[in-house]
Amino acid sequence: MKLKSYFKTLSKLIYSPIIIFTFLGIIDFEGTKALANTKTKPADIEDLSLYQGMGISFVCTASRKEVDIDFNKAVGVASDTFVTVVEQKHGGLIFEQGKEVKVDRKTLFTNVSFRILGGAINVCPDNVPENSKKMFEQGLKQIEKLNKNKNKNKKR
Repeated sequence: MKLKSYFKTLSKLIYSPIIIFTFLGIIDFEGTKALANTKTKPADIEDLSLYQGMGISFVCTASRKEVDIDFNKAVGVASDTFVTVVEQKHGGLIFEQGKEVKVDRKTLFTNVSFRILGGAINVCPDNVPENSKKMFEQGLKQIEKLNKNKNKNKKR
C-alpha cells in the first residue's frame, strides 16, 4: 500500500509541472516551426575554414596512438560531420565565387575528405599512414594537371 501511494505522489510531482508549464507556454513543443521559416545563410569561407579545422583537429586527436581509432574511419567521420553541418545549418548552400551554390553531398564529401587529409598531413603527419599520404600526393598531382589544362584552354 505504501508503495502504491509513493508512485502516485511521484507521478504527481513529475507530471504536474509538465502540464502546468505546457499550458503557460513555457515549454514550446512547436518552437521548431518558427525555425523552419528563417532563411538559411550559405556557408562562406570563414564557416568552411572553421568546419575544416574542426575536422582536422578531430582526425589528429582520434588517430593518436593512445586513442587508436582507424585513420580512414576518422577522416570519414570528420568529413560526414562537415557535410551534415553544411546541409543542416546552411541548407546545403555555400557561397562560392560571389554566388550561392547548392552542393551535392557526395561531391562535398569527396572534396572535404581530401582537404581534411591534406590538413592532417600538415598538422599531425606522424598520425597519417603512408598509403594515405601517397593517395593525397596522387590526388594533388591530378588536380595540378587539371588546373594546368584548364589554364591552357583559357589562353586559346
